[in-house]
Amino acid sequence: MRRQVLGIVGAAIAVSLTVPGSALARAGDRTFAETYPAATALCLRATAHPATLGRKLEPQAAAVIAACQTLDNAFLPLVSTVDAAEAALLNTIAAQKLLVATACPRPVPTSEKAACQTARATAHTTDAAARSTRQTAVTAFHTAIEANRTTFWSTISSLRSTATTA
Repeated sequence: MRRQVLGIVGAAIAVSLTVPGSALARAGDRTFAETYPAATALCLRATAHPATLGRKLEPQAAAVIAACQTLDNAFLPLVSTVDAAEAALLNTIAAQKLLVATACPRPVPTSEKAACQTARATAHTTDAAARSTRQTAVTAFHTAIEANRTTFWSTISSLRSTATTA
């Protein structure tokens, strides 16, 4: 038994050391700067030191800042949507656990077994629906993050090429 426990603890430590913390992060847990590190660096340079943008982007500093603001403005609503779905899931699970606990006292009397089974079935389907809603929100979050990233860098690329052709 002791060897088993030591083996499990060892495996848990090995996993925690090999898996980066970012792989365990939930959708919406990262800040704007952590989500878009390269874009954040470019935006900081455009805002604080436009001369460091390079010869192609320096004349377009205002457009770069506008693209940064567009990317930033789209981020918080995405995080809020995922947080709301997570909160709804946790509230649903808590409410269903309470309903099951109420319908299924220990030990369950024979006369209440049907009500207990119904409460458990309802909890299962309700929790599954809430999990599905949360998963849909997480998928939409990741899709929108990548779409916003692509749009931002496409805008920056077009600004660079506009400076080249102008």
